[in-house]
Amino acid sequence: MFEALDKLMLAGLGAISMTKERAEKIFDEYVGQGQTAKANRSGFVKELMDTADKTRKDFEKLLADQIHQTVSKLNFPSRDDLQRIEKKLDQLLERGR
Repeated sequence: MFEALDKLMLAGLGAISMTKERAEKIFDEYVGQGQTAKANRSGFVKELMDTADKTRKDFEKLLADQIHQTVSKLNFPSRDDLQRIEKKLDQLLERGR
C-alpha cells in the first residue's frame, strides 16, 4: 500500500510542479527539435497546463480517498464518539459531587 502511495505522490508532485514557464520551455524544446510549429505555442501550453491541472485534481482526489480508507481501517473514534464519551463522563462526574 505504501509503494502505491509513494507512486501517487511522485505523480502528483510532477503535475503540481508544472508551471506555465515550464510548459513553455518544453514547447521550445519541441520547436528546437522540429517537432511542432512555433505558431502552436499557446495551444500547446494551454493543453499541457490543462492536463497538469486535471492530473493534480485527480491526484488530490485519489490521495484523499486513500487517506480516508487508511484512517477508517485504523478504527479511530469519531468526533461523535468522543462527544458522547465526554457527555457521559460529565454526567458521571456530576453524580459524584
